[in-house]
Amino acid sequence: MQQQNLSRTWNTPIQQQITVTPIISNDNKSTEKKVPQNIASLPVKLEFERTQITVNILPVELDPTGRMNVRDGLENVSWYKKSAIPGNQGNAIIAGHRDWKGELGPFQSLEDIQMKEKIIIQYKNQEIRRFQVAEKQVYSVNDVPVSVMNVQMGTRVTLITCTGKFIREKGGYQSRIIVTLQLI
Repeated sequence: MQQQNLSRTWNTPIQQQITVTPIISNDNKSTEKKVPQNIASLPVKLEFERTQITVNILPVELDPTGRMNVRDGLENVSWYKKSAIPGNQGNAIIAGHRDWKGELGPFQSLEDIQMKEKIIIQYKNQEIRRFQVAEKQVYSVNDVPVSVMNVQMGTRVTLITCTGKFIREKGGYQSRIIVTLQLI
């Protein structure tokens, strides 16, 4: 896999925090067929197969307000470590910045991603799994469905980034791209 160097310094004073709040349901009823994938190793890299853009994955927890603590910058994306390991039962939530300090980042690719496009996730034990885009939606920042952040529902990977119009007075980007991946 090709690693893209994404580190640069820019002098843009205001950056937006990506706001994602994981939902942990107590409802253990699932209508989906459960297929154990037995992936025990943590995810460490994500590659967009078409563009060969690769980014590191770092585990994160929640901030004091209960939102996912997405890492600053473009060199890493954030995996909510209390969500599923990508490929296992549950929803693996991975969020990253579209851009940072004037430079486009790897998750800007979500704006142009197509159905059935392939994503590769590498794990700490060097195992590699391939996923494909099953769904792509754009929501207003205040209209993202609660189900997107439900960590127990389904077997999927959810990729999240900002998009749309940037309005500084309203805190930044006014929309979110939600891309759902399925293991292939």
